[in-house]
Amino acid sequence: MQSDGVLSNGQALLNGTANGCDHHRSPGLHRPSNHNHIVKHCNRLTPVDADTIRLIGQHLRELGFHDTLERLSEEAGFDLENPKAAKFRACVMAGNWHEAEISLQDMIPLLADPMSIERMRLLLLKEKYMELLEEGSTLDALKCLRCEIAPLHLHHSDKEVHVLASYMMYSTKEELHRAADWPGAQRGARDRLMDQLQAFLPASVMLPPMRLRHLLTQACQLQVERCPFHYLEQDASNYSLLTDHICSRKQFPSEPLHVLTDHGDEVWYLKFSHNGTRLASGARDGQIIIWSLADSQPKKVRQIKGQSDGIACLAWSPDDSLLLSCGREDCSEALVFNSETGEMKCRVHNSPEESLTCCAWHNDGKRFYLGGTRGQFLECSLDGSVMASWEGIRLQAIATHPSSDVVYAADTHNRIRQYNFRDKSSTTLVQEDCPIMSFTLSRNGQHALLNVTGQGVHVWDLRDRCLVRRYQGIQQGLYTIHSTYGGTSDSFIASGSEDNQVYVWHCRREMPVAVLQGHTRPVNCVAWNPVTLDMIASASDDGSVRLWGTEEQLKRLQEYSKQHLSADDEDKLKEACADTQVAALIYVDQASELEAVDQSNSSLSSSGQLDDGIGLHQMEESQMAVASGPTIAAESGTSSSGSLGPADTGHQREQDRTTPQTGSSVTTTV
Repeated sequence: MQSDGVLSNGQALLNGTANGCDHHRSPGLHRPSNHNHIVKHCNRLTPVDADTIRLIGQHLRELGFHDTLERLSEEAGFDLENPKAAKFRACVMAGNWHEAEISLQDMIPLLADPMSIERMRLLLLKEKYMELLEEGSTLDALKCLRCEIAPLHLHHSDKEVHVLASYMMYSTKEELHRAADWPGAQRGARDRLMDQLQAFLPASVMLPPMRLRHLLTQACQLQVERCPFHYLEQDASNYSLLTDHICSRKQFPSEPLHVLTDHGDEVWYLKFSHNGTRLASGARDGQIIIWSLADSQPKKVRQIKGQSDGIACLAWSPDDSLLLSCGREDCSEALVFNSETGEMKCRVHNSPEESLTCCAWHNDGKRFYLGGTRGQFLECSLDGSVMASWEGIRLQAIATHPSSDVVYAADTHNRIRQYNFRDKSSTTLVQEDCPIMSFTLSRNGQHALLNVTGQGVHVWDLRDRCLVRRYQGIQQGLYTIHSTYGGTSDSFIASGSEDNQVYVWHCRREMPVAVLQGHTRPVNCVAWNPVTLDMIASASDDGSVRLWGTEEQLKRLQEYSKQHLSADDEDKLKEACADTQVAALIYVDQASELEAVDQSNSSLSSSGQLDDGIGLHQMEESQMAVASGPTIAAESGTSSSGSLGPADTGHQREQDRTTPQTGSSVTTTV
C-alpha cells in the first residue's frame, strides 16, 4: 500500500516522493552507478533519515560542496530538492526572469495557497525592475513597471508603484542602492529574494534557508537555558557541537572577594549603578557610602549623611548622576543627592505625619515616585515639588516600567497593582496570601520577583497575571529582604536570608544552584551587577558588605594581596612593631597565622565546595585581625576582627535591632 510516495512501513520509495521530494532526478544530479546498492540504501531510510539527509545536502550546497552534494544524492537514492524547485532556484539565481516565471507557474500544484503565486510573481518583477535600473536600461525598466508590475494592483498600492518609479531619478548605482536599501544583483539581492520566495513554499518543496544551522543554534540555546551556571551572554555559534554545553561551577560568582566594613551599623540596602562602576549602600545609622568598582580593589569615594533613622531604600537615576534615598516607616522625608559630589539636590517633606519608605525613578530621569505605609503615593519633579499624588494607598515597594509610564506598587493588601498617573487608571496584577515585603522587576518589565513573608521568593508573570515559580531554601520571616535578578537575560535570581546566607537560583529551577556563606547575621539585601555579570553584592546585619566573584578572580586577588603584603604592608607592620618586644612577638604570631590561613584558603578554593563553610568564618577573622595591625593588639590586649566580635551570631536578629554595632572600620580581602 502506498500513500504520497511512502511505503506503509514508513520506508521511502525509490521512485516517487519521500517527504515531498520527487525522486525523478534532474539530469546530472543523480547518476546511479549501482541500482541494487541504491535500493538497499533507500529501503532502510526512515522519514527522519531522509529529512536529515536533505538538511545535510542543503548545508553542503550553501558551503559550495557541489561534488559532495551530488555524491550524497547518488548514495541516498533520491533528489535532495524537488526538481521543479531546483529549476526555479537556478533561474532566479541566474537572473533569467522569463524562465523563472514559467517555472513559477509549474509550481502552482505544490503551493499550499495557489493565490500566493501572484505575490511571488510581484517579488520577481520588482527584482527584475531593480536590476534593469542598475544596468542602466531605464526604458526596459519603465516598460516592466508599466506593463508588468502596475497591472498587479491587487497585491500592491499605488504609493508603492510611485516609490519604485522614483528610483529612476538616481544616476549612480550607489545612490540607487542607498535609496532603495537594496544591495545589488551581485551583492546578495538574489539570495535575499530567494529567502522571501521560500516563505510561500512548503518545506517539503524547498527547505528554509540555513535550516540545519538554525536547528543547531536552537539546540545550543536550549542547552544554555538549561545550564545551571551559565550567566554570561555569549554567541551560540562559538559553542562546540560535539558535546553538550555546561559551564563550570568555578566560573560562577560564588567566592568571597571583598568584605567592606566601613559601615558601623547594620547595612539594610545596597544598589549597583546602571553602568556597573559604582555601588551605593545604606545603613541603619543613616550613612550612605558610594563605592567605586573601577579597579580591582573597591574604594570608598563618598560618604553621605542620609535619613537619621536609617536607609530603607536607594535608587539611582537612569544616568547615574543622582541618588534617591528613603528611610524606614517613621521617616517623612526623601532625599536626592548628587552622586558625584554628595551634595543634596532636593528634599521632599510635606508633613511629619507622612511615611516615605520606598522610591523609584521614571525611565526619563526627570521625575521619581515615592510611597509609604501611611497612604502616600507621590510623583515628584527634580526640584522636589509634588506633580501628582494618589491618596489612601499604603505601599511597601515601588518599581517603574523600563519603557512606559506604568508604575507598579506593592500595597498592604498583599497585592501588586499597576498605576498610570496620566489617566489615573489602576489594575490589580498580583494577589498573594501573605504580605509582600519587597519586589523587583525583570529588565523587560514582564516578570516581578517578590519576597513574601513566611513563603520566601516568588516570581509572577505580570502580563499573564499568574504565579510562575516558588523558590525553595531561604528563611523569610517578618523582616524585609530584597532579592535581585542577574545574569544574561535575567536567567538567575539571588536573595538574602535570615539564616545568614545568600541563595542563588537558576530561574528555571526551584532549588538553589549555590548557597554563599560568610555573613554572620541575616542578609538584608542582594544586588547583581548589571554590567559586570560576575559580581554579586550582599548587605547584612553584621555591618558588612560582601562582594562575590569567581574562583579565578579569587586566586588573582590572593596573588595580588600576597605581593603587596610582602612589599609594603609587611614593612609597615615591622616598623610599627619595632617599639616594643611584645608587639614584635605578636607580629611573628600573626604572620604565621596569615600563612596558615592562606594555605587553608587555597585548599578551600581548590575543593570547589560552595556550601562547605568549615573554617570560613575563622579564616576571615584571622585575616581581618592581621589587617588591623599589631599596634592595636598591643594597646588593647586583643586583636580586632572587624566591626563584629566572634560572639555575634544570626540569633541576635531576634533581639532589639536598635542596639548599635561598635568596632573598627576595615576593608578586608578574603
